[in-house]
Amino acid sequence: MRQVFPRSALSLLLGTLAGSVPLSAQEAAAIAPVVPAASEPTTPTIPRWYAGVAVDIGRPTGAFRRNVGQAAGATAHVRLRIDPYGLLSLRFEGGYLNYGHESQRTCLANTPACRVAVNVTTANGILSAGIGPELSLPLGPVRVSAHGVVGASRLSTFSGLGGGLLPDFVAADEHFGDGGFAWRTGAGLSVPVHRGVAFDLSVSYQGHGQRDYLIKGGVTDNADGTLDLDVKRSTANVLAWHMGFTAPLTRKPKP
Repeated sequence: MRQVFPRSALSLLLGTLAGSVPLSAQEAAAIAPVVPAASEPTTPTIPRWYAGVAVDIGRPTGAFRRNVGQAAGATAHVRLRIDPYGLLSLRFEGGYLNYGHESQRTCLANTPACRVAVNVTTANGILSAGIGPELSLPLGPVRVSAHGVVGASRLSTFSGLGGGLLPDFVAADEHFGDGGFAWRTGAGLSVPVHRGVAFDLSVSYQGHGQRDYLIKGGVTDNADGTLDLDVKRSTANVLAWHMGFTAPLTRKPKP
């Protein structure tokens, strides 16, 4: 009598035989767990060029303070990032610091009757420009920086039409000026406010060396049309505080 082999037993035998056959490399790769590749470190993508402006309040130091009171002005700068992280930059800056001015009403033409009266402003100030390195370090969202700049400056007294701290440069004439080497060192912090724009607070010390200069009231009009100049000489160094904004000039580079 023929005995029928149970179907369940046959299936078990075939499964055991199949498991004993080694898998091919392709089949093993198909069932092997997928291990994600380690992510490579990325370089920070920050803009390369920045520009900023600031309002300045200056306090003359040393002998300069005996002749001059407080000063006020503005500074503009452009910064070129050197390394990918923005730790080292090249800084270009220029500014004007007014340390005295006066205005008077006068006639536009030398006529018997004053047909056109205008304001004439005489301003005393320091024009400066320079270049140098800037180091910065991020501390959370705030960035702390320090810079040093060398360049040139000119202490100048000029008069022109208009009122306020500065006359109209188109119709202005310089009475006296003294230029030379200048340097500046400073430190500050930047706080981001919106889309790369940062609010800046900083302090700097400006060295201009020994200079000849005029102060407020240093130009006197004589009856014969000539001018008398009361020239002072001393060191002309200034401690200044700056408040302004910096913004990127270019978009972030692609990573």
